[in-house]
Amino acid sequence: MEERTNGDNGSFQFDLVSFSQAQSAAAHAVRYVANSEFNQAVLFFEDGSYLQFEHKGRESRWAKASAERTQAERACLGMSHFRLNALHLQLYFEDGSDVEFTI
Repeated sequence: MEERTNGDNGSFQFDLVSFSQAQSAAAHAVRYVANSEFNQAVLFFEDGSYLQFEHKGRESRWAKASAERTQAERACLGMSHFRLNALHLQLYFEDGSDVEFTI
């Protein structure tokens, strides 16, 4: 994202404003749903892609993007881990940021 400011000499100056990976995921997410046991969930993004999550104990814990080169894949590749339970879906990212989604 760009932010436009006036320079000292009246010219315009563009500064890049960076978003954390969590802010980016939150900005593009449009819907979150989970099953009644809160061990499977889906996070939908505005480009039509989605992230699927499963956490059924240590034997089955994964996140998968619906397609390559999508908002879901960008979020998935940036994640270090996630937490899924009855309270929320919380995504933790490589840049140290995190975001929470609730039903």
